[in-house]
Amino acid sequence: MSRRLAAAAFLLSLPAVSCERQQAEVPSPAFEDVFELVEVIELGEDPSDSIADLGEFFERRDGGFVIGDRLLPRVRTYREDGSLEAAFGRFGDGPWEFRRIRSVAELADGRIVVTGAQSGALTFLAPDLTPHSMLLVENYVPGTVLPFGPDIVFGGIGRDMYAADMDGLYHRLVDGTVTWSSWNTLAATMPYWNALGRAHATVGGDSVFALAGLLYPATILNGAGDSVGTIGTPPAGFRRVPELEPGALAFTAAQGPGAQAGDRIKRLIESFDLVTSMDIVDGNRLVFTVGKLDPAKPWFPFEQLDVSLEAYDRHTGHKLFENVRLPEDSKVLGGGRYLYVLLSSRIPPWRIAKYKLYPL
Repeated sequence: MSRRLAAAAFLLSLPAVSCERQQAEVPSPAFEDVFELVEVIELGEDPSDSIADLGEFFERRDGGFVIGDRLLPRVRTYREDGSLEAAFGRFGDGPWEFRRIRSVAELADGRIVVTGAQSGALTFLAPDLTPHSMLLVENYVPGTVLPFGPDIVFGGIGRDMYAADMDGLYHRLVDGTVTWSSWNTLAATMPYWNALGRAHATVGGDSVFALAGLLYPATILNGAGDSVGTIGTPPAGFRRVPELEPGALAFTAAQGPGAQAGDRIKRLIESFDLVTSMDIVDGNRLVFTVGKLDPAKPWFPFEQLDVSLEAYDRHTGHKLFENVRLPEDSKVLGGGRYLYVLLSSRIPPWRIAKYKLYPL
């Protein structure tokens, strides 16, 4: 039997059962049994403007993509074959300048929106990355930006308030005005959890999926910001982050040399798993990337390592598989028509593998 037919037979054989029973029977096949490699592309580079590290990623409607540099204040667009199209950005606190790139996306009208300006403004660029406009959203500092039809859903906190005091951490922006705020998470109130894990969101159809990386399940929001359900169950063997008391990791001189404090944090980081990203693939599959913090770097900013994947039918919530191991030393960049995976994630040349899920 061909691999494609074997994968299809495997997926069709999944039982439609309750969440409790389903969790016990969810399969964990090999990566190549559920993902088909379409191609591997190598990113083109300008020798005078080299990529420092790949950060925020967004698939464009024409098959190309926009990428924010993780270490430099640079945004770059690429054609579908990986050739460099345009680049923009410089470090600073003025107009059209960034401290670091926090999020990138292509909007329905073709503009590119970027967050990362020190002012907290949304920076809008034309498709060729020439400056278009900037928008300072009243009372909010945008982080993650997600196209939502003609509008934007963004994650962010208030300018003069803490996350725990807000009506929600995700907001819908319509014609420059926030029309609703929705979704809070226990992780925002737990000591240390905000530093150890991140919140993730993605858009599928007319739904927004929001998840704290340290917790399950994800919350499903409709276009009005109402919670209409949840999706996701921890994969078998998922290690939940421990609940810590304030001051649990504090270091005092009486405790001995600084290495002891570092060892304490390193042991904590090695003890739990987390969701490192959440993406819609091929319109219908909600894919969680499960990983861990790098125990070799037990100090802020922490480094996340991608380890495995799990997937759901976003319409029914049915879990398709879990604990599917990613190729060694790879990083999930994002979703879209395909799952985009960076190979040899720390060493150029930058090669991106495009995978599609075998069909049901």
